[in-house]
Amino acid sequence: MHRKLSIQAVAAMAAVMAFQSGCSTIGVRIQSPPRNPPPTVRSSAPDLVQAARQLREADENHITQSERIRRLVQAARLSLPAAGNNIAARTVYNAAVGRLVGSLEKKHFERASEFQETVEIVRSGSGVLDPESCDSMLAADRVRISGLHGRSVQEGLGVPYVFNYSAGSPALAGQPGVPRAGMSVPATAVLTFDEGRARLSFRATLTDDRISIGGRRRQLAADFSAPMALMVARTGNRALDIPAMFLSRQRLGGSGLFQFQPYDPDKIPVVFVHGLLSRPAAWTQALNGLLADPEIRRKYQFWFFLYPTGLPVWKSAALLRSELDRYQEAFEKDGRNLHRIVLVGHSMGGLISSLIIRQGGDELWRQFSATGVDEIPMSREARQTLERLIFYRPRTDIARVIFIATPHRGSRMAFNPVARAASRLIMLPQFLARDDRRAILASLNDNVRGFFTAPANSIRFLKSDSPLLTSIQRLPLSRKIPYHSIIGDRGRGDSPNSSDGIVPYYSSHLPTAVSEKIVPSDHGAQEHPEAIAEIRRILHENLSDKAR
Repeated sequence: MHRKLSIQAVAAMAAVMAFQSGCSTIGVRIQSPPRNPPPTVRSSAPDLVQAARQLREADENHITQSERIRRLVQAARLSLPAAGNNIAARTVYNAAVGRLVGSLEKKHFERASEFQETVEIVRSGSGVLDPESCDSMLAADRVRISGLHGRSVQEGLGVPYVFNYSAGSPALAGQPGVPRAGMSVPATAVLTFDEGRARLSFRATLTDDRISIGGRRRQLAADFSAPMALMVARTGNRALDIPAMFLSRQRLGGSGLFQFQPYDPDKIPVVFVHGLLSRPAAWTQALNGLLADPEIRRKYQFWFFLYPTGLPVWKSAALLRSELDRYQEAFEKDGRNLHRIVLVGHSMGGLISSLIIRQGGDELWRQFSATGVDEIPMSREARQTLERLIFYRPRTDIARVIFIATPHRGSRMAFNPVARAASRLIMLPQFLARDDRRAILASLNDNVRGFFTAPANSIRFLKSDSPLLTSIQRLPLSRKIPYHSIIGDRGRGDSPNSSDGIVPYYSSHLPTAVSEKIVPSDHGAQEHPEAIAEIRRILHENLSDKAR
């Protein structure tokens, strides 16, 4: 009976958190290749008229594949000079490029050498992706997406595609944070002409969304939402992750810092840290909104921290520090922007981010125990584990932090009977041997010992009277790192007496924050358009900060 009630309590808690935390997902569907007729062109320009004719004749059934490719190349050649400014010319050019890629893809790019005299496939160079390097490619307009605030695309030359790479792809070798589902990156097919020779290339638009043609920089067509949506779809397409909280023991091995795109040393990393019961998909709307900004695409790259949310916040913060160290080591030879990392934490992810820029050490340990760590009889492994949790400094590679709906002073929800029942079901990994645990517990002060015994998990930590939260508040935040707050008020306009439904304003408010933005949102503020706009503003401000 108790177990049945506990399961019901868990379900109720999950329903409340899902409603309040913005745990919606997007819809992703792959559409069959459209059979679009050649565009109708009304123009008196001889070259454009001829280009449109070549495009129409390339659709004729009786011609050979070689002749079809020759006509498509000619259509692109004739329309390209005016395609930068003339919409009709750009329409013909893009249609010719799309049909050309489709024709070559049917032969497979590795066997397209028979057409080498007509068109050369560029396989290397700055900002160029080799079509043979990916496991599959897909025209971006075949990816149908529902549920986004808007699709992050731009008009221009070329045809947008998505290059899909498996986790074990040689093209991703050396990347320390490849998601288990692999990566999808945007690429735009363009056909250019060098001394009359046609050259087909796929441009990495996250690296550079412009191309030089005839001595002028032209904007490429691009779709940044399609690859993001495909990655989200392959990782479960859900922002709510109940098992990751209750089965933390099993999920710990899959935690880590993961990349949205291959590492770019010229870009500043932005690390998203999700909250309780959540996972990186909770940042889908925010990422999509940020990718719509050309300057942010050029200056930033995005990483996501995944962790089982039943863990105590101390342990999750230690995991994030370890992962940041691993990335620093992986990119040490070309890490010119790795000292400018921006952390963005939602809810409990904000508390984890807070610990990354606070000063731990003896001052923290003395709040728990009058016995020095060196005086506790425990194994070397246990001592190292405890020191990683307690003795840390604000990281020097963090340039800025954004807190979203963060319960710095806890939440009354943790007192809820449903939450208390749920906390008893969380399965935590055993990081210490039994004798080491007993020795550490024996050294703790009486008023805090109970918070370190089972269930010593994230829900108990979030109680607003928790001495563990109080101890965090007493730790100094780095004065060298600016931080910002984004807080929801459910649209009631009643701050400072407001709440996002989970976290009250007084808990999210930091008087020392360099900015504070109230948005008309519930606890899922990271998905609200006004919050996303504020993140964008802060990232632009970060670029203008010449001191860092």
